[in-house]
Amino acid sequence: VAGGLAADVTAIYSNTCAFAAVKKDGKVVTWGDPGYGGDSSNVAGSLTSGVTAIYSTDTAFAAVKADGQVVTWGDPDSGGDSSTVAGRLAADVTAIYSNNYAFAAVKKGGEVVTWGDPDTGGDSSKVSSSLTSGVATIYSTDAAFAAVKADGHVVTWGDPDLGGNSRKVAGSLAAGVTAIYSNNAAFAAVKEDGQVVTWGDPDFGGDSSAVADSLAAGVAAICSNDSAFAVVKEGGQVVTWGDPDSGGDSSAVADTIATGVTAIYSTETAFAAVKADGQVVTWGDP
Repeated sequence: VAGGLAADVTAIYSNTCAFAAVKKDGKVVTWGDPGYGGDSSNVAGSLTSGVTAIYSTDTAFAAVKADGQVVTWGDPDSGGDSSTVAGRLAADVTAIYSNNYAFAAVKKGGEVVTWGDPDTGGDSSKVSSSLTSGVATIYSTDAAFAAVKADGHVVTWGDPDLGGNSRKVAGSLAAGVTAIYSNNAAFAAVKEDGQVVTWGDPDFGGDSSAVADSLAAGVAAICSNDSAFAVVKEGGQVVTWGDPDSGGDSSAVADTIATGVTAIYSTETAFAAVKADGQVVTWGDP
């Protein structure tokens, strides 16, 4: 594909083992593991022009064209085959979201269309009546989705153990959610009053009961790593939960992050907080 990459490439996208480049005219050039989307010959006729963005699961790609049509290729079990929903993806798609194994597209008006591994979010039939309109954005763990509607209502589907099942906190997710954060297996939603609501794998932060009082209001920002969460409250206090070895336990630095923190950053298993005076405080996997 060297000739196709000699000039005019404007963006490159990737999954775990393949690349997809978009050129000025919207043509797509792919390379890498053929089973992961490196070979796009089956849909080449649809990728000659007009592509504006590409999204990926671990092993497949989904391209959106200027007219809102979606073209998919790669591992058929993880979203490379969208034939069952092709009619609904023919036009008017405005954004695509993905987890490791499935895609979720949002159309004009907020309708959601899903495909890929049915057990991890490719099948949204159980909540389809809630996804026909009004969805503003979608978040994901490794194997589940959470959609926020215009009224702040949250709809979840996918692997129930990784956040696809939010029944235990459904009352708190019925309205007023402004943003959702996630790690590999849990979600944390922030409401208008700064309350945080969590669900998913309890060991990854889906259970925040130990710090519930601190999450009842006033949360300004959330940072996550692979298996833990850390929030900054309006006064600069940090609250953490999730896998203790990955930063969910910040007791060793609790006094230092009790106030004055302005931002938090993460690796896969640790956190670093920056305070107003420029001091950095770290915790998690050493």
